[in-house]
Amino acid sequence: MNGDEDSVLVRDFKNGNEKAFDRLFEKYQMSLYSICYRFTRNESDARELTQDIFIKIYNNLNKFNEKSKFFTWVYRIAVNTCISFKRKQKQPEMNYEPPGETISLGDRVRMKIAIDDALLKLPDRQRMSFILHHYEGYTFNEIGRIMGITTGAAKANHHHAIRKLRVFMKGWI
Repeated sequence: MNGDEDSVLVRDFKNGNEKAFDRLFEKYQMSLYSICYRFTRNESDARELTQDIFIKIYNNLNKFNEKSKFFTWVYRIAVNTCISFKRKQKQPEMNYEPPGETISLGDRVRMKIAIDDALLKLPDRQRMSFILHHYEGYTFNEIGRIMGITTGAAKANHHHAIRKLRVFMKGWI
């Protein structure tokens, strides 16, 4: 489904067709959950955030002016919801020892945990820029629109995230 079909679904919803919202939910549920999970690294929090995002979308869809693409508007809601959530949370500090020369299954699990921990240490905008680019495959121009910042700011956030992740992951890479 492309952006034009999103526009049709949005207009259908605005005209009273609740099933149009159901289709939008089906389309974006997994990708929004994925962003929330990558941002929080907690299934329960990711489910709760995804639900909150869809409630915000539902409550505000009639106000969506269609000047931007629907997915940009949706992802901006997701980004803002995740950032607001993290501001309310205290992030625990966790330290892991780097593995030896051979990488066992246990070492791979510890490395994944170390990466998750390193991502949680990043400032919110840097983390979101990194997640949207590396996990979701968005361009910096798209990230800028999604996050409500310039393309240059999206690149800068990503650059700073990479530099900090290299420090946080020292010994692993």
